[in-house]
Amino acid sequence: MIRKLFQNKSRGQAIALVAVAFAGLVAMVGLMTDGGILLIANARLQRGVDAASIAAAEQFRKYYNPDDLTNAAQEFLQLNQSDVFNVSTQTCDSVEAQGGTDPVLCATPLRKLVRVTASEHVNFGFLRIIGIDSYDITASSVGEAASMDLIMVIDTSISMTFDTNPSDPSGPNQIGIGESPIDCNPTNTCEPMADVKAVAEAFATNLFYPYDRMGIITLTSQTPCVWSGQGDYLTNCRDPEVLYQLQSSGNGDTDQTNVENALAGIKVIQPPQCVYDWNGSKWILSPGPDQGGNNPLGVCLDYPPTANTNPAPPNPPFVSENCPEFQDSSPNDPTTCTSTNAGGALLEAGNEFVDPNIEVRKDSFWGVIMILSGSPNASFGDQNHPAGYCPQNTWGGPFCLQPSLSSPRYANGNSNYTSLDYARDMADWVAGAAPTGQGVSVFTIGLGNKVENSSQGNPTEPEDFLKYAALTAGGSGSGVNHGNYYYAPDPSYLTPILNDIYQNITTRIAK
Repeated sequence: MIRKLFQNKSRGQAIALVAVAFAGLVAMVGLMTDGGILLIANARLQRGVDAASIAAAEQFRKYYNPDDLTNAAQEFLQLNQSDVFNVSTQTCDSVEAQGGTDPVLCATPLRKLVRVTASEHVNFGFLRIIGIDSYDITASSVGEAASMDLIMVIDTSISMTFDTNPSDPSGPNQIGIGESPIDCNPTNTCEPMADVKAVAEAFATNLFYPYDRMGIITLTSQTPCVWSGQGDYLTNCRDPEVLYQLQSSGNGDTDQTNVENALAGIKVIQPPQCVYDWNGSKWILSPGPDQGGNNPLGVCLDYPPTANTNPAPPNPPFVSENCPEFQDSSPNDPTTCTSTNAGGALLEAGNEFVDPNIEVRKDSFWGVIMILSGSPNASFGDQNHPAGYCPQNTWGGPFCLQPSLSSPRYANGNSNYTSLDYARDMADWVAGAAPTGQGVSVFTIGLGNKVENSSQGNPTEPEDFLKYAALTAGGSGSGVNHGNYYYAPDPSYLTPILNDIYQNITTRIAK
């Protein structure tokens, strides 16, 4: 009887031990299983928040509504994570508005950074046995939209006055009555220059300053050309000018104001004023030293000896882009006829992205937008005639131009190296991959009839070059970021073109 009692007691202890061991085993299995569920859920939430931060960053543009950022993140997460809650977004603006600081979101220089934070309930199965029903996990991620560093290159050659007087009998592709920049620059009536400036100003208002930055380069100097002591123009008046650098003052309104003021003040290349005296029967050049003495280069011309009783001198002519006259060994000064220094402008644009005095933002989108109305036919000025890369064998016509883009491409230093060769070299440098290039996306716009129907050389050479700069320059492969080419028959086409470029840029997440 006693022995049987002890046997039953042992059996009861074994059951208790098995029960305890089983509970421990369940707890271990539950911890492993539910722990795995927790890790998987956390990884899934993190991936979702990473993607949601990009969706939110795409809404981070000028005049954005903070709710739009949160809604974009929340909609994305709800489509992929049905039980998320406490979805929130932060930007540098929102942090500073609350009197806080955040070294990540408020980077120097500023970037378009958005932090998304979200939580999720994770329900357990096995751990419920020990009283743990669920656990809340939280994940955050910082997304970035492409901040834009843009350089706009605007043609200011003499062709930008050709539409000033629609009734001019000379036609749309050459200078005529009332179309001298001496007359239309002061009144901002040079056409198509005035229309181009207005469209460029409207485009500039789309940028989100100071997160976005914009620089302005003109194809020629904004200082009027003057006579030199030798009776020639100072050739540097047709050198490109950095009118506004790629920079940020840290004040968005000031940045936008500066850009708009720079655009509004752009002028077409302006030759020296031709001053005339009335000799009783005709208008003749004033012989003073300011007019170059006897005017050996023939830039300003006497009027025909026919009687002219008009007390006011007629519109002073000067050599236009066709360079029609060549006198002895000294052809006319090509200041106005060769003022399309596309290569020089691209060089100045590329330098803006590496200027040690400008904060370089390697993670921003780098872009150049070039508006051009003719073929590259000039380079940086010097004291020789013609200035820059204009071999003497091209002086007869087309002046300073190669027959076509398919002509032999000469290396710098060769006697046949032309302004077109120079322009293509500079396009390769701007668009090419590091370390020999800048990796900048180049967007080109051909403006006006001359782009597809050039009166000089190959009729399609201007368009061929612009296509090359946007689509081919720099080659291919990693680090090369091509843009696009557009043709605008007249300025009315520029607004939709620039809007398309803007949409192209803003859909890019980062450089």
